[in-house]
Amino acid sequence: MRILRNARVAPEPGGTGEWRTVDLLLAGGRIQAMERGLRVSGCPAEETDLEGRVTAPGLVDGHVHFTGATWDEGYTSKTPEILLSHFLRAGITTAVGLLGMGYGCEDLKALAYKVLALRDEGLGAYMHTGNFRFPAPSILGSPGEDVVFLPYVLGCKVALTDRFSSHPSLEEFCRLSSEVYVAGLQSGKPGLMHLHVAEYGDPFAFLEEAHRRSGVPLDRSLPTHCNTNADLLEQARGYALRGGNVDLSTILEPDRGCLVSVKASKAVEQLVAGGVAPERITLSSDGNVGLPRRDAKGTYLGLYLERTDSLLENLQALLRGGFPPETAFALTGTNPAKRLGLYPRKGALRVGADADLAVFGENWELERVYLAGEPALEEGRPCRFSYFERDLRDDGKGEGSCSR
Repeated sequence: MRILRNARVAPEPGGTGEWRTVDLLLAGGRIQAMERGLRVSGCPAEETDLEGRVTAPGLVDGHVHFTGATWDEGYTSKTPEILLSHFLRAGITTAVGLLGMGYGCEDLKALAYKVLALRDEGLGAYMHTGNFRFPAPSILGSPGEDVVFLPYVLGCKVALTDRFSSHPSLEEFCRLSSEVYVAGLQSGKPGLMHLHVAEYGDPFAFLEEAHRRSGVPLDRSLPTHCNTNADLLEQARGYALRGGNVDLSTILEPDRGCLVSVKASKAVEQLVAGGVAPERITLSSDGNVGLPRRDAKGTYLGLYLERTDSLLENLQALLRGGFPPETAFALTGTNPAKRLGLYPRKGALRVGADADLAVFGENWELERVYLAGEPALEEGRPCRFSYFERDLRDDGKGEGSCSR
């Protein structure tokens, strides 16, 4: 049992609009009480005074390559598996793993194994079945069966407009989205189609026509990488105004080597200024991939490993730029949790929600993270780790050996 005193809590979207300073009682992995001057008798509790620091739901990252991803530069361009501390440094307490384009080296069963490992380590870990290609691969024989029978599978990934995709026809996509939708109805999940869109064409016209033909609700599709370039972002704005949801990738920005992309925090501001309701927008990192490094002239210099930190950095950019905190936190908490069918246990700070918290200090620096009510990052440094993290350090003297 743990009590966090004097936590400054932002209002939830659609709430009273008032900030509160409360004490939080954390027990059994959940928030058991939120009130001022909380008193608990009969049970010992460890207390921490947060001294008015802003406390928010842990970040929910809907797009991470848990087992690594392959770039288009051959065998050595595949990135390694992600470790628990990489999430914690970004304030992420819930994440969804998925596959990329790699043939043979990116496997759904290996991904499922990694999901279960991260869960053992304390992270709220889930996954999507499928990958870039069509027909969509699965673990149990079909994407629908994966969604129905595997509790950690929430939906299916497919690539639409991209040179690496298999370019499914409208009829093929309608059949798959209907299968996943029905599987979601059976299992109480969103049955989400998580869709890689990029580079060319109009994926949003394709999705709207699929909605008309199949009857599957438009909000069961989530196109991601919508900030790949300015034209795609403008198409995404129209799609959101017509009732669709859009996801922005925080790794995409000119300073990170994606020279024609729009930085996610700037894309949020543009979409909102263009009339898009913030509840239509989510941010995800697309973390643990290799990205090209280029100089100021655009000359290619090689690949580097892009972690999940960009999600936190873009949230901080919005907060430091004066974006309303309750709206900014929704982009990385409430909204993705709702898309994934995890709200209000995830992405909310209320009684009954999971005690996954992020605590911010001066200038929105991340100071603390709690997983299921237990400290996971303190004073900006992780205090929980995956197994073998110390063995991956060059000097063999890592910060920790395991998460438990």
